[in-house]
Amino acid sequence: MTALVSLDLTPAADAYSPRIADAWRISSQEVGEAIRVVRQSLKVITEADEMLLPNVPVHRPAFVEQCRKRLPWELSLYLEHVRRISETEAEMEARGMAFARSSYAWGA
Repeated sequence: MTALVSLDLTPAADAYSPRIADAWRISSQEVGEAIRVVRQSLKVITEADEMLLPNVPVHRPAFVEQCRKRLPWELSLYLEHVRRISETEAEMEARGMAFARSSYAWGA
């Protein structure tokens, strides 16, 4: 027995989903924060051997080590937010929802 399935792929008037829009918006903000944290950790790691004075390091060795250990986790958070943005954009496109393709797309 063969069942026929009809799919209506036209966007519905009520296709807007605040849940999807919020997930996209929050993940977009979190990507920026993740980039900031990763850059900060990389800066600390690269300054590990720099000194303020002959016997005073710019960063405590324990803090440098903490940044080295946390960096893979911070990068995984960044990738998770990027993945969530991609998923929500795909869902928004399927529903016919409008969203910005870049930070410049919304206009002033």
